[in-house]
Amino acid sequence: MPPQFFDPEADQSTYHHWSSRPAPAKTYFILFTPRSGSTWLNSLLTQTGAMGIPKEWFNPEHILIASRHCGARDLDQFVTAVTRSQAKGDVFGAEITYHQMTRLFGSPEAFLQRFPGAAFFFLIRRDIVAQAISMHKMVRTSVSHSAISDDATIAESDAAHEYDAEQIAWWVKRIREAEAGIEAMITAHGLQPVRLSYEQITRDGAETATRDFAANLGVALPQTVKLSSRHRKIGTDKNQVFAKRFRAEQAELLRRVDQDRAALLALHP
Repeated sequence: MPPQFFDPEADQSTYHHWSSRPAPAKTYFILFTPRSGSTWLNSLLTQTGAMGIPKEWFNPEHILIASRHCGARDLDQFVTAVTRSQAKGDVFGAEITYHQMTRLFGSPEAFLQRFPGAAFFFLIRRDIVAQAISMHKMVRTSVSHSAISDDATIAESDAAHEYDAEQIAWWVKRIREAEAGIEAMITAHGLQPVRLSYEQITRDGAETATRDFAANLGVALPQTVKLSSRHRKIGTDKNQVFAKRFRAEQAELLRRVDQDRAALLALHP
């Protein structure tokens, strides 16, 4: 494991505190591709108090800080500590992308070995062009979510967002690579994830999406659950203009991508 992911001097007393706790009764992962509604979904699940706090706990970009908080000096210690310290309702949840998984754990096999019995959800975005444009915009402008950005910041990011067919194509291919990697893992290990899409969960709305998720996880929710979210779309008319232009200019690329994704889309709502 690359040493930069963990602090060899992290406070072991904190780790021992968490490692002495029992493991959560349920563990689940949302396997996702970026810009697919995962942050909105995790905010809703967290609010229930019954389905953990399913953030990107295994994102290599943030794991050094996260592991210090729970005193973990290596990956195995971190898995032990974070699954206990971030459980809620006796449930631990997390979101992870294919590229995060392979970078941190080395392989899907090494990841799965550490979480026997975990449940899986697979969240995609059916409109991969809109997804790639959203990702390109986020990277270029550093504005990721409306919940943490005011109207002026969102407007400035939109004004600064310039069309770049080459970069959008790169993101289409990158997202498709991640989808294919997750599908290969599902097939190789006989996983049976609950399949979700950005379009489905946003169409269903907060309460239905949350209750359906809980039912699939086997978690009972109170009859009344108060859910709120400051998340809203940061995509604008410019995103749609870019998408129309990209589809016209990159018809052959998208024909191949659509053909490659056909089996995947047939399984996702």
